[in-house]
Amino acid sequence: MIRYDCFEWLAPQMTDQIVVTSLSGQRIEWGHLSKRDADLNLGSMGNALAVGIGLALALPHRKVFVFESDGSVLLSLFNLPTLANLNPPNMAVFVFDNQAYSGTRISYPSATAGKTDLAAIARGSGIEHAVTVTELDDFKKEATDALNQSGLRFVVCKIEETVGHRKITRSNVDLLETKYRFVRYLERTEGKPIFQGRG
Repeated sequence: MIRYDCFEWLAPQMTDQIVVTSLSGQRIEWGHLSKRDADLNLGSMGNALAVGIGLALALPHRKVFVFESDGSVLLSLFNLPTLANLNPPNMAVFVFDNQAYSGTRISYPSATAGKTDLAAIARGSGIEHAVTVTELDDFKKEATDALNQSGLRFVVCKIEETVGHRKITRSNVDLLETKYRFVRYLERTEGKPIFQGRG
């Protein structure tokens, strides 16, 4: 399964769902395919899941999608018991597991290239719907269910290690600009002030 194929299918399906991405090739690919103000593309590892949890709790009437990588989840496994116990029914986590640290020009196997099973860790943490998919059709089913049904979902998507994201021209929108665009979008759609600025 190729991550870009997953995103290319999913991007047109999205309407007002909030999307949070972690730092990896997926941030570049999703940012290339989706230009929505409802997307928060983070520039750090290990934070997307926590930010997504906070958004899901603060906005229980909004669907929150988190796009993670195996490396990012491995860096912040403490988020899984928190996610399980809070159990936000409006949240779907998709972990794109290429079994490697390959966001930069180097490539080194992650723990999931060995014995580590992220879906099993999620289930052990108490997340009931934690599954692994390896085919695009199965990804489409899980994503469709996440769009249309309530309930916390944690989906590990086993993907090939690709370097396509390295060939995509980087956005001319700074990550800080993306953050403020996202905040203003929430202010606009939720009718609540979030950030008033300093000075």
